[in-house]
Amino acid sequence: MSKRLVKIPLGSLEQHAQGLIGKTVNVILKSNQTFYGECERIENQLLFLRDYRKYLHPLAFTQIESVIYDKTANF
Repeated sequence: MSKRLVKIPLGSLEQHAQGLIGKTVNVILKSNQTFYGECERIENQLLFLRDYRKYLHPLAFTQIESVIYDKTANF
C-alpha cells in the first residue's frame, strides 16, 4: 500500500483544518520542534494534538510552520 505525504503550510492551515480532525499528523513548529499524534479538534486558532502517551497538546496556529500527514495512494 503506497502513501503520499501531504504538507500543509501555515497559510493553508485554516482551509484544511476540518479535514485534519481524526488524522494522525506531524506538526512542525517554527522552533523546529515536531509533535506526532492524532488531531483531536481545532478551535479558536488552536490545534489540539493527542500524542501516543495520551497527552493533549494545544498548539497555536501562530507557532505552527506546517502540518504533514500520510494520504493513501490510489494504486
